[in-house]
Amino acid sequence: MDVREKAAQHAASYVNIKPRTAFQMKSYLKGKGYEEDIIDDVIEQMKEYHYIDDYQFTEMYFAYGFEKGRGVSRIRRELAEKGVSSDIIDMVYEDLEEMPDETEMAMEIAGPMVSGIDMDELDYDAKQKLMAKIGRRLMSRGFNSDVAYKVIGRLVK
Repeated sequence: MDVREKAAQHAASYVNIKPRTAFQMKSYLKGKGYEEDIIDDVIEQMKEYHYIDDYQFTEMYFAYGFEKGRGVSRIRRELAEKGVSSDIIDMVYEDLEEMPDETEMAMEIAGPMVSGIDMDELDYDAKQKLMAKIGRRLMSRGFNSDVAYKVIGRLVK
């Protein structure tokens, strides 16, 4: 078995575990010690057979992220970390058929944080701490500050 075939086998088993981006595949094969030209050939071959498709990967990742309650900012950041180009991320985002309401998603996350708390009983400092906690939770989930402030305004009166 020659080096190209071995690299293709490694690539096939790596993408068989779960979908991967071209960048992830390139990093994986580099880690295995393959040369750049062999890596590029294998990735092109994987793209031809649609084993690697960054556009399709991005579509799936947006759906997965929304299902997990993540905001658009976090999903975009994670996709960029996985090596998906900003052009592809933008194209997929614009083509999304079902765009969940981020404010409602954020309300579902933040709502349980205030359930059972009587806002009238809280003093100023306690309200500030609660608002900061809600804001941190939402920002860590990838919601932008506008959404976070809107949700805080609804919940903490």
